[in-house]
Amino acid sequence: MSKREKIIIGAMIFSILFALVYFLSPAITGQGAKPAEQYTGSEKIIQEIGAELKKVTSSPNENYVIARAEAAWAKDPFYKKVLPVAAKAGPGGAAAQDIVYSGFVDMGDRKLAVINGNSYRVGEKLDFGSAYYLTSVEPSRVVIADRQNRRNIVIKLKDESF
Repeated sequence: MSKREKIIIGAMIFSILFALVYFLSPAITGQGAKPAEQYTGSEKIIQEIGAELKKVTSSPNENYVIARAEAAWAKDPFYKKVLPVAAKAGPGGAAAQDIVYSGFVDMGDRKLAVINGNSYRVGEKLDFGSAYYLTSVEPSRVVIADRQNRRNIVIKLKDESF
Protein backbone atom coordinates (compact mmCIF):
# COMPACT_ATOMS: atom_id res chain seq x y z
CA MET A 1 0.00 0.00 0.00
CA SER A 2 1.35 3.41 -0.94
CA LYS A 3 1.71 6.35 1.39
CA ARG A 4 -1.16 8.13 -0.34
CA GLU A 5 -3.56 5.23 0.23
CA LYS A 6 -2.57 5.05 3.91
CA ILE A 7 -3.35 8.74 4.34
CA ILE A 8 -6.76 8.36 2.70
CA ILE A 9 -7.66 5.31 4.84
CA GLY A 10 -6.44 7.08 8.00
CA ALA A 11 -8.56 10.14 7.24
CA MET A 12 -11.59 7.94 6.59
CA ILE A 13 -11.16 6.04 9.88
CA PHE A 14 -10.68 9.33 11.76
CA SER A 15 -13.88 10.81 10.27
CA ILE A 16 -15.89 7.68 11.11
CA LEU A 17 -14.65 7.71 14.72
CA PHE A 18 -15.34 11.44 15.02
CA ALA A 19 -18.90 10.96 13.70
CA LEU A 20 -19.54 8.12 16.16
CA VAL A 21 -18.29 10.16 19.11
CA TYR A 22 -20.18 13.27 18.02
CA PHE A 23 -23.55 11.60 17.43
CA LEU A 24 -23.44 9.02 20.23
CA SER A 25 -21.96 11.14 23.04
CA PRO A 26 -25.27 12.82 24.12
CA ALA A 27 -26.92 9.40 24.38
CA ILE A 28 -24.02 8.00 26.40
CA THR A 29 -23.75 10.91 28.83
CA GLY A 30 -27.53 11.29 29.23
CA GLN A 31 -27.62 14.84 27.83
CA GLY A 32 -29.61 13.87 24.73
CA ALA A 33 -32.97 15.63 24.79
CA LYS A 34 -33.46 18.83 26.75
CA PRO A 35 -36.34 19.02 29.19
CA ALA A 36 -39.70 20.44 28.11
CA GLU A 37 -39.55 23.19 30.75
CA GLN A 38 -37.08 25.04 28.55
CA TYR A 39 -39.69 25.50 25.80
CA THR A 40 -42.56 26.92 27.90
CA GLY A 41 -41.45 30.48 27.14
CA SER A 42 -41.89 29.93 23.42
CA GLU A 43 -45.59 29.16 23.84
CA LYS A 44 -46.03 32.48 25.65
CA ILE A 45 -44.30 34.32 22.79
CA ILE A 46 -46.52 32.59 20.22
CA GLN A 47 -49.66 33.62 22.14
CA GLU A 48 -48.46 37.23 22.36
CA ILE A 49 -47.78 37.37 18.62
CA GLY A 50 -51.22 35.90 17.90
CA ALA A 51 -52.89 38.51 20.11
CA GLU A 52 -51.00 41.33 18.36
CA LEU A 53 -51.99 40.03 14.93
CA LYS A 54 -55.66 40.00 15.94
CA LYS A 55 -55.41 43.68 16.90
CA VAL A 56 -54.09 44.70 13.47
CA THR A 57 -56.82 45.48 10.93
CA SER A 58 -56.24 45.32 7.22
CA SER A 59 -56.83 48.26 4.91
CA PRO A 60 -59.72 48.37 2.42
CA ASN A 61 -57.23 47.78 -0.41
CA GLU A 62 -55.91 44.65 1.27
CA ASN A 63 -59.47 43.40 1.87
CA TYR A 64 -60.28 43.99 -1.81
CA VAL A 65 -57.19 42.08 -2.97
CA ILE A 66 -57.99 39.16 -0.67
CA ALA A 67 -61.62 39.06 -1.84
CA ARG A 68 -60.56 39.13 -5.51
CA ALA A 69 -58.00 36.38 -4.95
CA GLU A 70 -60.62 34.13 -3.36
CA ALA A 71 -63.33 34.80 -5.97
CA ALA A 72 -63.81 32.52 -8.98
CA TRP A 73 -62.41 33.80 -12.26
CA ALA A 74 -64.83 34.67 -15.05
CA LYS A 75 -62.33 33.54 -17.68
CA ASP A 76 -58.82 32.13 -17.84
CA PRO A 77 -56.41 35.09 -18.16
CA PHE A 78 -53.74 32.93 -19.81
CA TYR A 79 -55.91 31.52 -22.61
CA LYS A 80 -55.58 33.43 -25.85
CA LYS A 81 -58.17 32.50 -28.40
CA VAL A 82 -56.89 33.51 -31.80
CA LEU A 83 -59.65 34.71 -34.08
CA PRO A 84 -59.07 35.48 -37.73
CA VAL A 85 -59.20 39.02 -38.97
CA ALA A 86 -62.42 40.01 -40.71
CA ALA A 87 -62.69 38.59 -44.20
CA LYS A 88 -61.09 40.68 -46.90
CA ALA A 89 -61.59 38.38 -49.84
CA GLY A 90 -64.56 38.57 -52.10
CA PRO A 91 -67.09 35.84 -52.80
CA GLY A 92 -65.95 33.15 -50.38
CA GLY A 93 -66.55 34.94 -47.10
CA ALA A 94 -63.47 34.36 -44.96
CA ALA A 95 -60.19 34.55 -46.80
CA ALA A 96 -57.86 31.57 -46.70
CA GLN A 97 -55.01 33.71 -45.36
CA ASP A 98 -57.04 34.38 -42.17
CA ILE A 99 -56.95 30.69 -41.22
CA VAL A 100 -53.60 29.45 -39.90
CA TYR A 101 -52.89 25.71 -39.72
CA SER A 102 -49.95 25.52 -37.32
CA GLY A 103 -49.86 21.99 -35.90
CA PHE A 104 -50.69 18.33 -36.41
CA VAL A 105 -51.13 15.59 -33.78
CA ASP A 106 -51.57 11.93 -34.73
CA MET A 107 -52.97 9.81 -31.89
CA GLY A 108 -53.60 6.50 -33.61
CA ASP A 109 -57.02 6.64 -35.24
CA ARG A 110 -57.59 10.25 -34.11
CA LYS A 111 -55.89 13.12 -35.87
CA LEU A 112 -55.94 16.63 -34.49
CA ALA A 113 -55.19 19.87 -36.28
CA VAL A 114 -54.18 23.11 -34.58
CA ILE A 115 -55.97 25.90 -36.41
CA ASN A 116 -55.71 29.50 -35.19
CA GLY A 117 -54.40 28.22 -31.84
CA ASN A 118 -57.26 25.77 -31.17
CA SER A 119 -57.24 22.00 -31.71
CA TYR A 120 -59.93 20.33 -33.82
CA ARG A 121 -60.82 16.80 -34.90
CA VAL A 122 -62.23 15.81 -38.26
CA GLY A 123 -65.91 16.73 -38.42
CA GLU A 124 -65.78 19.45 -35.77
CA LYS A 125 -67.21 22.91 -36.36
CA LEU A 126 -64.58 25.64 -36.28
CA ASP A 127 -64.98 28.49 -33.79
CA PHE A 128 -64.53 31.36 -36.20
CA GLY A 129 -67.45 30.66 -38.51
CA SER A 130 -70.76 28.86 -38.22
CA ALA A 131 -70.41 27.28 -41.65
CA TYR A 132 -66.82 25.99 -41.37
CA TYR A 133 -66.15 22.33 -40.58
CA LEU A 134 -62.89 20.40 -40.60
CA THR A 135 -63.16 17.61 -43.16
CA SER A 136 -59.61 16.29 -43.59
CA VAL A 137 -56.38 16.42 -41.58
CA GLU A 138 -52.99 15.56 -43.04
CA PRO A 139 -49.52 16.42 -41.72
CA SER A 140 -48.92 18.97 -44.46
CA ARG A 141 -52.44 20.39 -45.01
CA VAL A 142 -56.05 20.50 -43.82
CA VAL A 143 -59.28 20.72 -45.76
CA ILE A 144 -62.03 22.92 -44.35
CA ALA A 145 -65.56 22.76 -45.75
CA ASP A 146 -67.42 26.03 -46.11
CA ARG A 147 -71.00 24.77 -46.11
CA GLN A 148 -72.50 28.20 -46.65
CA ASN A 149 -70.71 28.74 -49.96
CA ARG A 150 -70.40 25.01 -50.76
CA ARG A 151 -66.67 24.93 -51.25
CA ASN A 152 -63.56 23.36 -49.72
CA ILE A 153 -60.63 25.43 -48.47
CA VAL A 154 -57.20 23.82 -48.43
CA ILE A 155 -54.80 25.29 -45.86
CA LYS A 156 -51.13 24.29 -45.88
CA LEU A 157 -49.10 23.85 -42.69
CA LYS A 158 -47.45 27.07 -41.61
CA ASP A 159 -43.72 26.44 -41.20
CA GLU A 160 -42.57 28.13 -37.98
CA SER A 161 -38.89 27.27 -38.09
CA PHE A 162 -36.69 29.66 -36.18
